[in-house]
Amino acid sequence: MATSRLAAHLPSLFGPSRRAAWRLSLVRRGLAAGALLLALQLTLGVTRPPEMSDEPSAPAGSALSVPLATPADHLAPGDAVGVYLPGRAEPVVTGATVLALPATSGAPPTVRISLPARDVGTLVQQMTSEVGGRTGFIVVRAGAGKDTA
Repeated sequence: MATSRLAAHLPSLFGPSRRAAWRLSLVRRGLAAGALLLALQLTLGVTRPPEMSDEPSAPAGSALSVPLATPADHLAPGDAVGVYLPGRAEPVVTGATVLALPATSGAPPTVRISLPARDVGTLVQQMTSEVGGRTGFIVVRAGAGKDTA
């Protein structure tokens, strides 16, 4: 049997015996299988389309941090929401999108939303007026509160 480089470096494992030749054959086959798997993995990695992130893309419009009058733990980034003043049935702004989870660490809890540029002035005007000695908004997920009959 012809000697190999492995047999030269590891004579106790891959020496001149039949059992050593069998071990050498197994090692060669394992290396060939590993090389094929690596080539397949690299090929799939190159041809696979890029993964899309779970984070919603930032909607077009202006972003504002809105003070909350009630907790808004039910909101998640990307939710379409309506912004209401306490005690009013009609929304101040519709078509807003939540950008960040409600922050309760500050004195007044806030939520960051994105809204169309045409609605910014309306919302800012409502921020300056005090309702019942307290400024804050109620942010409701779009579709919530509608009757489904």
